[in-house]
Amino acid sequence: MALDDYVVTILLGGAFALGLMFIVMRREAQVNIQSGMKAEGLMNQHSGMGFGKAKKNLDRKLASVQDMLRQQNHGDRQLAEDRFNQNRESNHDADEEARRQEELEAQRREAEEARRLEDEEMERRARERDEEEARLAAEREAARQADLSEAEEARLAEIEAAREQEMLESREAAQRAMSELKARLEREGASSSDVQISLMWNNYNDLDLHVVCPSGERIHGGNKTSACGGELDVDANVRAETRKPVENVFWEDGKAPAGKYQVYVHYYKKHNKRRSKDPTKFQVIVNAGNDLLEYNSELSSGDPIMMVAEFTLPTPEEREARRKELEEELRLAEQGTSGQNETEDLHSDEVDTEQEDVLPGAPDLDALMDEQADED
Repeated sequence: MALDDYVVTILLGGAFALGLMFIVMRREAQVNIQSGMKAEGLMNQHSGMGFGKAKKNLDRKLASVQDMLRQQNHGDRQLAEDRFNQNRESNHDADEEARRQEELEAQRREAEEARRLEDEEMERRARERDEEEARLAAEREAARQADLSEAEEARLAEIEAAREQEMLESREAAQRAMSELKARLEREGASSSDVQISLMWNNYNDLDLHVVCPSGERIHGGNKTSACGGELDVDANVRAETRKPVENVFWEDGKAPAGKYQVYVHYYKKHNKRRSKDPTKFQVIVNAGNDLLEYNSELSSGDPIMMVAEFTLPTPEEREARRKELEEELRLAEQGTSGQNETEDLHSDEVDTEQEDVLPGAPDLDALMDEQADED
């Protein structure tokens, strides 16, 4: 029973006791004295009901109170039952709500767990995909680098092969031109040595040979003897002297300093004698420590000075070793070209004007042009 039910019951019981006491103690009550009974202790009453009637009233009131208590108790029980039922229903609803909340919480946790697992799976797949892409990219980059390396190696090999081929062709051309060069040098009384640079062309124009030594000093027509030991001993066509000119710079054998040399050709003057025409093709032959190199190009009047060749000269000891290696090759080259050069010298004045720039064995182009002018 609830606390408020106990309070109501106590209040009703107290009211009943007070009512009973009031009935017994009231002044108007009359007491009938019967045999065996004494009226001691009773107050004298002047009027009112007798004891029997009071008893009946008391019983009636007691019965009324009991009815009221029964009704109250019944109401209390009903109220308690209702409250119990309400509490039970409320507890049931609370339990249901708690169970439902637990189920929802469990579902939420399951959903979060499933989502977490899904996110982890997606992250794992993304990581694997990134790793795979990185691996493929690395493989592609490695393959590309390998291809580039192969291509670069092939390119360098081609460049080296082309350079070697160019050097070989230059040496071969220089060897073929050596007989013509020797003839012109002998004609001019020029000197030869293990380090020598010569310029040939085939008309009356004035070309000048310039050589820059490793020290930076320049050898040319205005500075024929240098401090490094080089000398320009032939300076041709200052006055349009020959159609087969040559210029020559040399060092005494074994005296040329090691280092980098630069060779330039300068178109100094165009002579009008016999109407020599431009462009003037020329040939430079370099003997760099018995290593023969040949260069061909052309210049016209008014063109700037042209750098034709650049080479690095080894030490005298290295040049001597190289000289011994090439001595036999030069001897064989001279034997093979001697007969051809003699024939070319005999017929050089009868060569057609289109062969003006062919070296060795240059034709007399100016004479041919004069003959054509006379015919016109």
